[in-house]
Amino acid sequence: MRFPPARPSRRSVLLGAASAGAVALLAACSNDQKPAGTTVQSTGPWEFTDDRGVKITRPERPAKVVAQVSAAAALWDLGVRPIGIFGATKGADGKPNNLAGSVDLSTVTSVTETYGEFEVEKFAALQPDLLVAPIQVPKELWYVPKDSVEAIEAIAPTLGVNYLGRSVDRVIDRYAEVAAALGADLKAAPVVAAKAEFAAASKGLSELTAKKKGLRVLFLSGGPDKLYFGNPAAFADLTLLKSLGLELITPKFDPAEPHWEEVSWEVADKYPADVILYDARSAAVFTTDQAKYPTYARLPAVKAGQALAWNPETPTSWAAFAPALRQLTTDLSRLRPVAD
Repeated sequence: MRFPPARPSRRSVLLGAASAGAVALLAACSNDQKPAGTTVQSTGPWEFTDDRGVKITRPERPAKVVAQVSAAAALWDLGVRPIGIFGATKGADGKPNNLAGSVDLSTVTSVTETYGEFEVEKFAALQPDLLVAPIQVPKELWYVPKDSVEAIEAIAPTLGVNYLGRSVDRVIDRYAEVAAALGADLKAAPVVAAKAEFAAASKGLSELTAKKKGLRVLFLSGGPDKLYFGNPAAFADLTLLKSLGLELITPKFDPAEPHWEEVSWEVADKYPADVILYDARSAAVFTTDQAKYPTYARLPAVKAGQALAWNPETPTSWAAFAPALRQLTTDLSRLRPVAD
């Protein structure tokens, strides 16, 4: 669920990230995109062990899949077409978010948009063979309420893909394994091209960061009353960026809430940084509302114009992340150390 700008919650900021230019680039990969691949028909028993260690068995390969919207986007770019989705496709402002990626929303049924709710009867009416969802909390499926699990699994088995302690590239690889098991053709030209572009974009960022040693980067989110320093190890997207050489600062987080260090705006200068990556979903507090937060406005990175938007709603797929990495590389190429 996309969080209100005033108070980001842990559950709402766990998914992947993209740089500011990703919005336009994702639009180019939107609903009029041709299918990425095809599914191969199969008969006979089907089984798959998910990231919870749960072994899923079906009499035949699942054909009717319902997926949490971010999982649906990941599978869609690999050639799997879910019949249903659940999870928010619009932000607090009512505008579409990026989580659905290339999913043609006119062809799928939404089971729910609200976190903590799940319309089991609507799910059952789809006669699904399988439910797929991310794992953002150990052993739990994202957007699947605990009190609905038993009823859901009486209708169809569930499959979880883990994001915890895993870099985005590994999450994408895991979705590829799921998609292949569901019959997707990973040798289809669009899939092969997207994977190659992702590899090239990753290499490009890695080569740039090798030339930008000492450029310290801090990830921020915030609202009118609070500022949040992001812990790179708690986010799959930031873990990828760190593995590609970006020198991300780790704040002093509470182990019980490892994703953020929550502070007041008065201490926005707690961590000297040369570059600020700010959460694009709460962009106003870092751009148009800067006068309200003088401590932030005085940061060397901000004064030097080295604050970049970062969107944590990029679908976890090669097709979506490649342009995001390209844009970040372009944005970083012009920056320099400015903090003391």
